[in-house]
Amino acid sequence: MKRISPSGPVAGTVRLPGSKSITNRALLVAALASGESRLVGALRSDDTEAMIDSLSRLGVAVSWDGYDLIVAGSDGSLGAGDTEIDVRGSGTTARFLTAACTVRDGTVVVDGNRRMRQRPIGDLVRALGELGAAVEVLGEEDRPPVRVHGPALTGGAAILDASRSSQFASAVLMVAPCADGDTVLELREPIVSRPYIDQTLEVMRAFGAEAAWDGPTTLTVAAGGYAARDFIIEGDASAAAYPLVAAAVCGGSVRVGPLPEGSLQADLGLIPILERMGAEVRREGDDVILNGHPQTLAAVSENMNDAPDAVVALAVAALFAGGETRLTDIANLRIKESNRMEDLAMELRKLGGIAATGPDFLVVEGGELRAATIDPHDDHRMAMSFAVAGLRIPGVEIEDPECVAKTWPGFFAALESITTPLIIAVDGPGGVGKSTVSQAVAGRFGLGHLETGGMYRAGALAVLEAGIDIGDEAAVAALIDTLTVDVVDGRVIMNGTDVTDVLRTEAVSTASSRVSAVPRVREALVALQRRWVRPDGGGAVVEGRDIGTVVFPDSPAKVYLTARPDVRAIRRVRDLGLSEDDIPRIAADLAARDERDSTRAVSPLRPADDALILDTSDMPIEQVIDTVARFVIDRGRHPTT
Repeated sequence: MKRISPSGPVAGTVRLPGSKSITNRALLVAALASGESRLVGALRSDDTEAMIDSLSRLGVAVSWDGYDLIVAGSDGSLGAGDTEIDVRGSGTTARFLTAACTVRDGTVVVDGNRRMRQRPIGDLVRALGELGAAVEVLGEEDRPPVRVHGPALTGGAAILDASRSSQFASAVLMVAPCADGDTVLELREPIVSRPYIDQTLEVMRAFGAEAAWDGPTTLTVAAGGYAARDFIIEGDASAAAYPLVAAAVCGGSVRVGPLPEGSLQADLGLIPILERMGAEVRREGDDVILNGHPQTLAAVSENMNDAPDAVVALAVAALFAGGETRLTDIANLRIKESNRMEDLAMELRKLGGIAATGPDFLVVEGGELRAATIDPHDDHRMAMSFAVAGLRIPGVEIEDPECVAKTWPGFFAALESITTPLIIAVDGPGGVGKSTVSQAVAGRFGLGHLETGGMYRAGALAVLEAGIDIGDEAAVAALIDTLTVDVVDGRVIMNGTDVTDVLRTEAVSTASSRVSAVPRVREALVALQRRWVRPDGGGAVVEGRDIGTVVFPDSPAKVYLTARPDVRAIRRVRDLGLSEDDIPRIAADLAARDERDSTRAVSPLRPADDALILDTSDMPIEQVIDTVARFVIDRGRHPTT
């Protein structure tokens, strides 16, 4: 289980791992090539290790040299002999090697884990059969394991149903140069994820194959094999989705790369979609930089046929967009690592989102969002996408976080590298409920809590104990410079002594207002407040009178509480244990302090321009807490009711 720490606006650079889809394609093509190839910047993950281990089982020598892979090609044969390979949960390995083993001299059984045995492979087997291959499906309903008898690939013409997975077409294409003759592959429409087929052709041509489209649905491949070469693996566009969506929903700016301009990776299609949702995107060399504007994030309607792997991240972004997002042409999500369509909708609903599915579409809208424990269903993209949701919704936990190792073992470290502590700023005068609300919100979200007024009252207490004239600003400032003040578990520690219980007296409260108006005092304590938040790193609810305007002006969630003077006086009398006869005097004291605080030259009491202003006079405390919590999750979208 992994608890996700909520984040303020993100900031930083993410160097992407090598593309999984390109790494596994290049591995297979290099294994079929004549000579030794170097794959520069290859991805090291469960999926690519499944391919490497399977190729090694077939007799192909593959080794790591730093971040590069060295592959000794088999000259179009993939070795010889009978064997079995376990692809674990790697769909690309299962499909690509089912096709590739048709040129091996021997019998190979291709098997995988439980989920792999649920993923269809019959369309690929039938197309290979039309090209002379002998492949048996051993599982039920056209599912693995399969037994491949070779060498038997003659080439020729085949028809392939391309409506469920582009990997079937890629598998046939990559082995085709090693067939006895040329190959013509006709794809039956609709063709899902066409950019992945284009990516396959690009890798094949890089290793010397002659392969191309010959019309909208026809592909031709010349026999002739592959030649080894050094090949650079691009950064993974699918991995880029998560930091990019993080910036879109949290705000801030993130840089990801390398993603060369002109890359054929399918999931680059997410970038213009995020632009249509309201993000700003620009390029600098091979890097993409996204600036997010979560307050104006807009819903979209998109056909995701070309970029189905980006759907989960986009659906998470849709939780925080204004309106209903509709994602269509995604029927093949039902045969991914999980039944990604239904599992995605289920987990979105756990967070309070509104999600509806159809045969080939998903509709998502934000609702009353809340924390939840997410089951990724052993699906790496689910785990990574919902971790991004946890940056916006405090308290999200991810089960089985290790499943991200399938494609990005370093994902959580990369995500944490761009997060910033979430600061919730709660301001307002005395008697409006700041402490009660702040403590409750902090507890609900698992955040720290800092009542900055305690620091100023500690300073006032020190001044009173020292007998210094509060009007002597120089003496007051000099004394404050010698103090050590900390807040630990809600207790105020001054010079090593817990002084919490004596800080709420009338004398200290009155002196605190005057002490806090001294510029050097405020400067010293503001710096202390900022330092108090940073070491924890997990964020905090910080309450005071200038938190959203001065101490943390970049807080994405600023709240200003207020109440009628009579209500505030009654609350203060109750808190201090005084009698009703004291209400007029307390009301006058509060009014006098309000006047001092709102007119002081340094850090006057006022709401931040983008603060949620709540009059708590007639609101039950639970309603105030719920309203503030909702505002925190919505990050700047003010309640309409």
